Amino acid sequence: MCILLMQATVINYMDRMALNQLATEIQAAFGLNNTQYGWLESVFSFAFAIGAISTGFVVDRVSVRWVYPLMVVGWSLAGILTGFAGSFWMLLTCRFLLGLFEAGNWPCAIRTLRTILPPEERSFGNSLFGSGTALGAVITPMMVLVILRWAAFNGHTQAWRVPFQVIGSIGLVWVALWFLTIPPRMLNPTDETGAPPAHQGALHFTEIFRDRRFWAILAVCLGVNIAWHGYRTWLPLYLRKEHGYSLEEMSKFTTAYYLVADIGTWTVGLVTLVLCKRGMRIHLCRVLMLAGCALLTLCTLAVPFLPGGWALEVGLLLVAFGALGLFPTYFALSQELSSKHQGKVTGTLGACAHLSLATVYPIEGWICDVTGSYEWVLGGIGIFPLIALGVVLWLWPPWYAPPPPEE
Repeated sequence: MCILLMQATVINYMDRMALNQLATEIQAAFGLNNTQYGWLESVFSFAFAIGAISTGFVVDRVSVRWVYPLMVVGWSLAGILTGFAGSFWMLLTCRFLLGLFEAGNWPCAIRTLRTILPPEERSFGNSLFGSGTALGAVITPMMVLVILRWAAFNGHTQAWRVPFQVIGSIGLVWVALWFLTIPPRMLNPTDETGAPPAHQGALHFTEIFRDRRFWAILAVCLGVNIAWHGYRTWLPLYLRKEHGYSLEEMSKFTTAYYLVADIGTWTVGLVTLVLCKRGMRIHLCRVLMLAGCALLTLCTLAVPFLPGGWALEVGLLLVAFGALGLFPTYFALSQELSSKHQGKVTGTLGACAHLSLATVYPIEGWICDVTGSYEWVLGGIGIFPLIALGVVLWLWPPWYAPPPPEE
């Protein structure tokens, strides 16, 4: 199950990352500045927020067996259509549809993992599933290069369109695999599958907002997403425009960047599992992992002061390890609030994260245009996970015990 969820996340990120890898070509094709490019990311995030919260409500009522493949079909078609966009507005529409459907990946997957895994194994399960983000990002640069060369060899005048069409088609294969391998009994929307009883945690969804842990998790959600997605969005442009990387050089380094990020998420999941098996309290393990990754992500502060070459690349790789390593802990924390409302919790958090990103992307693009540099943005966003850690230590310290739910 975890491997299949990871595969869906790989495809999800391949569809999303194609735009970042082809950002320079798309800016040239449509005559876009950084602010307009920021709007492409903004509209994606705004749609992602809508999709996250709506899918969260649906998946608590309808079997994941049907909701999940519907989401994958939707985002695959949106990815294919991106390759046919004839104007900036059509490109915006395709990004909106992509975000709307891609958001469903997380409520579906996190609810599924909460159903099938006990608490001490969830960080590791989340790292397996979440590693798909980095694997997708590792695969995409090389795949885009291969498809571009094939398209150019075959005489395509706008070769940048072809990767969207090819990558978007892969999701349709996953849908067939899903129905062939997952038995209906494993994904009941109720908790009849052996999961903790549905009344664990809040009885009513509104009670979650009175739980101080929710606000701690929300801080983590915002911090980790701003850091991770900020680098996903602007790093390719930074390397190509400020450090003169060719498309091939940028693709090779971003492949290494996401491979190290993948190692980060696996490491955090495994270390958390080992510490729990050796008797350390689960929440203490998670706080320690959160702290370690937040400190590594803080390496972004050095970006404006590092010359090119190995010094810059080592600093960026440390950021990659920490930034994606934050996610298994974030997902595990979100799985502690309520089994009955897991989909809605995940959807609400995802909506909040991407509404904030929808606001932040155009501001980041404007900063890049005004300063003529990407360094100010990339240098500052790494501080947000450390702020989130402070909120967690305040609202949900390692010794905190939530009050029992009302009967």
